[in-house]
Amino acid sequence: MKKLQFCENNLKHEGMEELVEKCRAEFKDVEISVEPCLGECGDCAETYIAKVNDSLVTADTTHYLFEEIENA
Repeated sequence: MKKLQFCENNLKHEGMEELVEKCRAEFKDVEISVEPCLGECGDCAETYIAKVNDSLVTADTTHYLFEEIENA
């Protein structure tokens, strides 16, 4: 994993800001950014999302999203 992106609109979901900080602490060699929009508005409004190397990962909770990010 080289690049991890989050949508600033998705950070409004409970626990997402903490997840971003956890990722920054865990993945020191990864470029992590919060973007104004990832172009995934349908998923963004309904679930937790992130893009890992431009591939969308989604989950029902921040815990599972972190696991998806780790596995990507």
